[in-house]
Amino acid sequence: MKNLFTSLLLFLFVGMTFAQESELLASDKKGLDINFYFGLGLQYTDALEINPFLSESNVPTVRRFPFELSFGFTGDFGENRIDLDFGFYNQERERGDYGHQLNSAQLSLRYLRNVVQFEDKSRIFIGAGLSYRTSELEFYDKSESIDLNDAGGFGDLAKLNNSQFYIGPSLGFSLFSPKDREEYLRLQLTYDFNISGNSWESDYAQVNNSIEETGNRLRLQVIFPF
Repeated sequence: MKNLFTSLLLFLFVGMTFAQESELLASDKKGLDINFYFGLGLQYTDALEINPFLSESNVPTVRRFPFELSFGFTGDFGENRIDLDFGFYNQERERGDYGHQLNSAQLSLRYLRNVVQFEDKSRIFIGAGLSYRTSELEFYDKSESIDLNDAGGFGDLAKLNNSQFYIGPSLGFSLFSPKDREEYLRLQLTYDFNISGNSWESDYAQVNNSIEETGNRLRLQVIFPF
């Protein structure tokens, strides 16, 4: 969980720094325009390498289609655009007494370039981005009991964490209001290649024969500027 809070604090710090710098640039008349947004997203991920282990332990596998929420801001200057956003999602699944919960957060930085502009001011952007994602996975057996009179009776619960870096191309389609020429909706498609391949770790125990995650993902966002 501390990795999730660290990512959020990093996002807030970078966002405040970037916003302050943008005000200075705007005062110098360099045309940097900052807008904030929230987004709804769907990811298609490669199957986690830890899934076979979960199956062998009677724990349901982690689904490959998580839904996410994201918050961020966009800096536009000329035909160029920079996005910085913080996204997160939660997945839970149970089968009988066995289940898991996966919390994930990510920080993404994208550069986009306006390549097509239509008569109604709608635009197509292409570019690339870099993302850092941290995940916390808990899996458990609810048939176990916790005996507070027994110092060793803590039940059966495992908590693991994993962090990954991604890089990949992005394609965006922005809809603009012809009246005020402001963006009101954007569709953002990103394919992320895993460039780190880190193994699962634990803050509470030693993990033997850990499993490395190397999967890629496809990310679709519906973005609402405000």
